[in-house]
Amino acid sequence: MSKIRIQTTQNVALDFTPASVGDRILAHIIDWIIFFAWGTLYMLVFSGLDSSFDDNILGIIILFVFLILPIMCYDLLFEVFMNGQSIGKRAMKIRVINLYGTQPTLGSYLMRWLFRLVDTMLFGSVVALITAAANGKGQRFGDIAAGTAVVKIKPLVSLEQLRQESIFENYQVVFPAVSILSDQDIITLRAVLKKGEHNHQLLEEATEKVKEVMGVSTDLNDADFLKQVLKDHTYLTTIES
Repeated sequence: MSKIRIQTTQNVALDFTPASVGDRILAHIIDWIIFFAWGTLYMLVFSGLDSSFDDNILGIIILFVFLILPIMCYDLLFEVFMNGQSIGKRAMKIRVINLYGTQPTLGSYLMRWLFRLVDTMLFGSVVALITAAANGKGQRFGDIAAGTAVVKIKPLVSLEQLRQESIFENYQVVFPAVSILSDQDIITLRAVLKKGEHNHQLLEEATEKVKEVMGVSTDLNDADFLKQVLKDHTYLTTIES
């Protein structure tokens, strides 16, 4: 399968594996199951109230606000607030990324959402599947317009990238918030540490960004902080597996 190479703002090249058409179909099916469940819940809650709707307009408003609007905005809201993932995408371990090496903006997510009308709704997802399969980067029209792609969260990596620090039996995690970092974030930090030996500005920028994302502060210097983050992540990953 072809790879997507992204040059990050820290000048680190990252390779991602595009989500397969099968992954996207299954994620879409899971999301539609959620729509069905939501519709069923709506019927259970409001079916008994139908007779009390003296004004048909009130019934239409309730239908739109509690059923149609949540389904319409589902993908947009979840991708914005769940780091590029709907529930289906999370289950399939795929996510939306920006091809420019930065976090997708609200505008990017909005563009993907608007194009979904053409990509999936008007032609029953046929156009989206054909475009994603033929594109080479797994992009539907919405992704092409927004400069995004849907990729696997855990890309294939080299043995060097998977090298782990030694963990002692009584190891104490210093930064529990490291659990919010993805495997690809950790790979990036390893690359930054390696390059940071000769580029202190890169090391400083990466450190500030990680502290901001994790919401932590420390007296450790930049290199020691990133090394500690890597150790904590390795330990937490080990005990979870």
